[in-house]
Formats: sequence, structure tokens, C-alpha cells
Amino acid sequence: MTVPDQTLFAKMERELNLAKTASSEQAKQLHLHGLAVLIEVMRTQEVEVKQTANFSSSMEYQAMTGELPVAKPVTLGAEKVEIEDGSNGDSLLDF
Repeated sequence: MTVPDQTLFAKMERELNLAKTASSEQAKQLHLHGLAVLIEVMRTQEVEVKQTANFSSSMEYQAMTGELPVAKPVTLGAEKVEIEDGSNGDSLLDF
């Protein structure tokens, strides 16, 4: 799931402002950690988007050029089965 950049930037600004106005060192460190996490989310998100784009385009290219193996349909029981009453049709309506 991709979070819009503007949403992440707004949350980063909020965490930065909270860190600036924190009353204790522990609270400041907590907000700075939150800021670091948001930055990591943004970096990871950009890398995932690039990798997904490369993967889909390479898969499309391989499919268009015939380099991807194509699954062949499996036929179940190609021969006709003889039954005691003499019927051997493939359909339920064959008598």
C-alpha cells in the first residue's frame, strides 16, 4: 500500500515540531525516532515502486517475446472408457 508523499511530509513536520517543543530529553528522542521511522517508510516505499515497475515491465517483455514458458492445458483421460452397458461417449447424453 502506498501512502501519498504529502501525508508523510505532514507527519514528519508534526513529529519535528513535537521534538522541538518537547519538555524532556526522552520525549524529544521519542519524536525524533518517529521522524526517523517516517523517513525510512518513505525511502522503502520509493524502492518498492521502482522494483515493481522493473518487474512488471520485464515480465511483460518476456511474455511478448515468448521467453516465458506457457502452461499447456492438461487433458484428463484422452481415451474413451468402455462401460458394461456398451456406452462409451464423453457426454452424459450419449447412450
